[in-house]
Order: sequence, then structure tokens, then C-alpha cells
Amino acid sequence: MIKNILFDIGGPIDKEALMDKLIDEQIINSLKFFDINISKTKYIETQNKLLIAFSKNLYKDIIWELTDKNYKLASIIEKQLYDSEKERNKKRGFFEPQENIFNILKNLKRKKYNLGIVANQPTRCLKIMGKLGLLDFFSNKYVSDSVNLYKPDEKFFLHVCNYINANPYESIMIGDRIDNDIVPAKNLGIRTIRFMTGRYKIQKPRKKSEKADFNINNISNIEEIIDNYDL
Repeated sequence: MIKNILFDIGGPIDKEALMDKLIDEQIINSLKFFDINISKTKYIETQNKLLIAFSKNLYKDIIWELTDKNYKLASIIEKQLYDSEKERNKKRGFFEPQENIFNILKNLKRKKYNLGIVANQPTRCLKIMGKLGLLDFFSNKYVSDSVNLYKPDEKFFLHVCNYINANPYESIMIGDRIDNDIVPAKNLGIRTIRFMTGRYKIQKPRKKSEKADFNINNISNIEEIIDNYDL
């Protein structure tokens, strides 16, 4: 029986759609400044190749590939990407809540599910979630930067489970990434729902251990799965 629901933030709660678009534009424009003219098609091809290969640091690897492995130039463009993060967040209004996410979380809490966050995010996102009224739904109010633990490290999942008093075998994880969300959760006996959204939706499981228990295309589907399936 499922009693606890663990959420990633990027994807299931924060769409990050505009953020992804702005990141892509920043990298392409930085390359152009250094006379490397990359078409959007070429950029997407490179990105998809790295996603399918389960790149552990996607943007760093994209830049590395598109600068033809020029370490000095890649380092400069990476720094430009990092330094422009605040501006990107401002352009997107700092957070892009998934449609109906407030009602979904409210309904899950009303049904007495224990909700937790397992997300690789900077601590500033907690303040934003607090202002939006999202943070109140969760039993733990911290992210990776708060505890210096990062997915896919299984210790991060266990830390959250221990903090919110959740038995992993009575829990389910909702995330958009096979490598960061699905695999470590399954290794701990946590059931999994993969939200097929954003750039990571093209990833394909390479073996049985990478297959989520459920795949969804709409975040609203999680209620039906949890309420109606014998997990």
C-alpha cells in the first residue's frame, strides 16, 4: 500500500519549459559570439545524442561537443551560462508551475498521503515555492543543496524517507529522468512513475532496472494511478 509520494521538482512541479528554451538560446548565442555558427537542428541533434547516452552533465557535454573539445573556449561558455542563470530565472518568472499542480497536491494531502521532495535544486527555489504556496504540502522542506546530497545518490532518497518517516516499500517516486529518479528509487524498493516531459522524455530504458512502474504524459494521471492500482 502506498502511503508516501516523493516528488522531483523540475518536471513534475516546475515545468521548466521556458528555462530549457532560454538555456538553449544562451549556448547557441555564446557559440555564435565566438564565430561558431550552430543551427538549431545541429544543436538538437547533439543534445539528443547526449540524452540518449545518459549524459551526466548535459549542458557541459553539449558545450564540449559543439566547441570541438576546446577546453578554454568550453570553460568560457560554461561560465557565461552559469552567470546568466539569474537573468533566465527572472525572464521565466522564477517558476513555471505545472497545470493543476496545486489541486493535485491538495487532493493528495486530503487523502492523507505523506508528500516529500527529492530534488536536485538550489535552496532559493524553496523560497519561491513558499511564496507560491507549494511548499506547505510537503513534509520535508529541503532540496539537494540544503543537505549536500544529490541524485542519483541513493543516500539522498533514504535521507528524505527517514526525515518524513516513510518506508521505501510504501513509497512511490515521481520524476522525469531515468538516471536520476527511476533507477535509484527502484534500487531502494520505491515504486516509480516517470513523467514523460521536457527534453528527458526521449531517454529510453536500456534494461529492465531502468523501466518505471508507470509512465505518464499528464501530471494529473498520478492520482488515478495511486488511487486505483494495487501497488
